[in-house]
Amino acid sequence: MGDDGMILELDAALTQSLLARAKAAGQTVEEYALDILRRAVEEPGLQDNEAQWTGARGDGSGERDAAYWRELEAICDEADQTGGIPWEQVEARLLNFGQKR
Repeated sequence: MGDDGMILELDAALTQSLLARAKAAGQTVEEYALDILRRAVEEPGLQDNEAQWTGARGDGSGERDAAYWRELEAICDEADQTGGIPWEQVEARLLNFGQKR
């Protein structure tokens, strides 16, 4: 790492995932990666010594995981009962997902 920046090396699987997501977002991989990194370190209220919570661990342990899975189950039950949201609406929302409003 020099004074002017940093070069990161990614494994093949992460690289392919990043390329696909950047393409879907209509950005270059560099723009997309920088956007993700900026948001990760500049989120309001996120302290330098705190880990950013990105969801449940998924191992089924802990109260936060239990609450997460209950909420997910409720969302799925509602979608089953109502028929859910049409894909066109979901797709439109995903195109600007994570963008500052």
